[in-house]
Amino acid sequence: MGARAIPMVLLAPVSGVAADRYDRRRMLQASQALAAAVSLAFGAALALGIVGTWMLFAFTIIMGASNVMDRPARFTMAFELVPREVAMNAVALNTIGFSMMRIFGPAAAGYLIAGFGAAGSFFIQGVLYAASGAIVLMVAFPARRAERPGTSALADMLEGLRFAARDPTTRLLVVLGALPFFLLVPVWGTLFPIYAKDAFGAGPQGLGMLLTAVGIGGTLGGFAANALSRFERQGLLQTLWVAVMAGAIIGIAASPSIGVALVFSLVGGAAEMAQMTSNMAMLQMQAPEAMRGRISSLMMLNPALISAGAFVAGPLSDLLGVRGASFALAAAAIAAILALYAISPRLRELRLR
Repeated sequence: MGARAIPMVLLAPVSGVAADRYDRRRMLQASQALAAAVSLAFGAALALGIVGTWMLFAFTIIMGASNVMDRPARFTMAFELVPREVAMNAVALNTIGFSMMRIFGPAAAGYLIAGFGAAGSFFIQGVLYAASGAIVLMVAFPARRAERPGTSALADMLEGLRFAARDPTTRLLVVLGALPFFLLVPVWGTLFPIYAKDAFGAGPQGLGMLLTAVGIGGTLGGFAANALSRFERQGLLQTLWVAVMAGAIIGIAASPSIGVALVFSLVGGAAEMAQMTSNMAMLQMQAPEAMRGRISSLMMLNPALISAGAFVAGPLSDLLGVRGASFALAAAAIAAILALYAISPRLRELRLR
């Protein structure tokens, strides 16, 4: 998980520049081709029995690089392919698809590994990545404006970073999007295994149920974001979603049984995805058209914060216990979002425009 953060941190600004300067269709195809090649190569290494630990790290880093190069082009597609007034709906639909794969992907992988072995699973994954790249050929992209002459990629990258740092609304949205990834989302990956094993005695099956509940909730959250896409006060909405997610984690910590925890996990997953959808769409709406790829690439830093948050959540669970750590993280998130809402008129007035 730590290695996965390396390409996110190092390549996110570069991928944003590429999305603004080059053909996004070709970027999507290139990223899918790289993912296909790496998956097929790793499957071959598994089949030949030559996989070492270093290969696992190399696979994680290269696949992470593929995802980083893919995401800014994919995120900004919605604003090229649909009218602005329904762009948030398009982002929500993309989020729903992502959430559904969080539910069905692990289950499909389990059956593939059982039926074809780990190597066969990677071979099938590689073929599907290649098919994804081919499907991009069916999408009709509008013509891009000619890029400005005389600017280097480094100058473009610095321009995007300066805009994100100096523009008050962009800066606010970046902070608002990062907050749950650092304090709340690590609960799913870092503390849920401890809940399943120690708090509920439910074992691996219980962990799978908890994560599946989060995935189902994420799908419902995508539908909620889609339904609320015309709600004008998106700043208030994002604040409420963070508070609901934190409240759901408090509910998990107080749950007497895994059945109750599953309900709160579903609510937490829904709030996470609804907040992320609104934040993602508003950030791109705020960005100038010529800078949209560079601004959207900043969202790739959020998953890296999950790894950073895990370094807080894990030791905190040793110190306070898993329930105490969950209470502390949720309380910190609620305090932070309420303080931000109280002191920031810009957040209180953040609206669709």
